Amino acid sequence: MTNKILSAEQINDFHRDGYVIARGFYSQQEIKRLQDKAFNDDSLYERAWDKKDAKGTVSKVCLWQELGDDLYSMFSRGRRLSDSVDAILGEPVYHTSTKIMMKEPFVGGAWEWHQDFGYWHNDNIMLYPKLVSCMIAVNQATIENGCLQVLKGSHHIGRINHNKTGDQKGAKLQFVEEAMKHLELVDVELEPGDTLFFHCNLLHKSNQNQSSEPRWSIIMAYNAESNKPFKENEALYFPLNRVDDDAILNWKEATTA
Repeated sequence: MTNKILSAEQINDFHRDGYVIARGFYSQQEIKRLQDKAFNDDSLYERAWDKKDAKGTVSKVCLWQELGDDLYSMFSRGRRLSDSVDAILGEPVYHTSTKIMMKEPFVGGAWEWHQDFGYWHNDNIMLYPKLVSCMIAVNQATIENGCLQVLKGSHHIGRINHNKTGDQKGAKLQFVEEAMKHLELVDVELEPGDTLFFHCNLLHKSNQNQSSEPRWSIIMAYNAESNKPFKENEALYFPLNRVDDDAILNWKEATTA
C-alpha cells in the first residue's frame, strides 16, 4: 500500500523553523481507536511518573522504549512517522522511546523551557543532534489546556546547558530569555490527529492546564542509526520493525484463552 509521509515542502519548513505541523496526519477513525484504547487503559496511570514543575504542580508521563504488537506500537512502528523522519534526517532511523503525556484538567503541571537534546546528550550518551520527536494530539491541544509552545528557529542556536527545575531539567534561563528577544513564540494548538515533528534542539515548553479538559498526547522519538549511544546505559537499542499505515485500523486486541 502507499504510505503517507511528509512532503518536500514540509521537510524544508522543518529545517528552517525546527518544527512542522502535519494537519490531519491521522484520520478520525485512527485517532478514535487510540482514544478508546488510551482513555480506558488503567496501566498508563499505574506506570506513569509524576513530574513536578518549578511550582510543584504535576504532569503524568508514561514512557517505554521497546515496541511490540499493541496498538500504541502500530503508531510508533508505522512508516508514516518513521519514513518521514528518515526523510528529514536523510538516513534510516530507529525508535528511542514512546511516551504518553497526561495533563489533567486544572491540575496538569507545566513543562519548563528545554531542548530534548539537553536530556539525550548527557543522559543517553548520543553525540549528534540527529533526533526528531513526533507529537500526535490524542485530543485537542489549546492555549487554555496547556498546549506546547515553541521558539521558532531556536534549533539553530545549538544545544544549551540544562539545570534541574523541579523534577525536570530546564534550559539555562539567561539563554532562553535572550532567544525570546529574537525569535517568535508559537502556540502549537492541535486538533486530534494533527502531528508535530520537532528538532531535538528546538526550545519548547508548555503551561499548566487551566481548563476543564485534559490534554493528552503521544510522543515518539527517533534517532539516526548512525547516532546510537556510544556507551551502554538506559537508552537501549532495538531495531525498528516497521509496519504499513493500514496497521492501525487493522489491529485487533489480543485475546487470552
